Amino acid sequence: MEIRSLAQTSLKDLIDCLLIAFEDYFVPMPKDLNYWADRFKAARVELALSYGAFVGDQLVGFIIHGIDQYKDLRTAFNTGTGVIPEYRGQQLVDQIYTYSIPLLQKDGIQQCALEVIQDNHRAIRVYERIGFSITRDFLCFKGQLQQEPEELDIQQAPFEEVQCLRRDHQLYSWDNVNAAIQTAGSIYTTYRVKNGGQDIGFFIVNPKNGYLAQYEASSEDFPSLLAAVQSIHPTVRINNVDKERAETILFLLAAGLDNHIDQYEMVMKI
Repeated sequence: MEIRSLAQTSLKDLIDCLLIAFEDYFVPMPKDLNYWADRFKAARVELALSYGAFVGDQLVGFIIHGIDQYKDLRTAFNTGTGVIPEYRGQQLVDQIYTYSIPLLQKDGIQQCALEVIQDNHRAIRVYERIGFSITRDFLCFKGQLQQEPEELDIQQAPFEEVQCLRRDHQLYSWDNVNAAIQTAGSIYTTYRVKNGGQDIGFFIVNPKNGYLAQYEASSEDFPSLLAAVQSIHPTVRINNVDKERAETILFLLAAGLDNHIDQYEMVMKI
């Protein structure tokens, strides 16, 4: 077995391995390569700083890293870890991290981060053994919005234009920070929302699948913002709402969404 960079691994080979590794996962994985190309673009994936375990030419385990500044530190974010069933129990994830950390440090990486489903106790134990600690508690939502319709002015707008509408309470996760939106480019559409000629907020959505990446309004206007989202894309997914956003969580539940999965963010300084 050899551990090496994924720089020369095709997207198809990587996703073929990922789908085998995640066959028994908590949620089904998409099979469309275009989905993964978009997903990795927004996650700022660098395959040259991602690593896999190979038996001959066969990829049997991997850690896929996005690279960017996160919380003021240059970060390698683990956007996907998997080991195919017949090679589990050999601590391949530990081995890949042992191999990759010196290379990440050499590239100026200051911390590693990841997200893990809270019910995935085995994975949490593995990451804690490697040196990760839980830093944040996230809730994920999906479903059909059931807000009362409102007469609102909803217009597409450049991402940069809505920055003036931001609130102070910024608790977005890796996949939803500004850098992810900007890197994703045309994958997302930004909408500016007005009520009675006054700005009340904005939201950013992937029109292909209803993934809501950012959504901001005052507490008073948040139900109206959700009504605006509903008029554009009534069925939505929202990942990684920080548990500290208690009021936002109550609004999402009241709007009919299902809190179907909870995740932890875990970080390891290197």
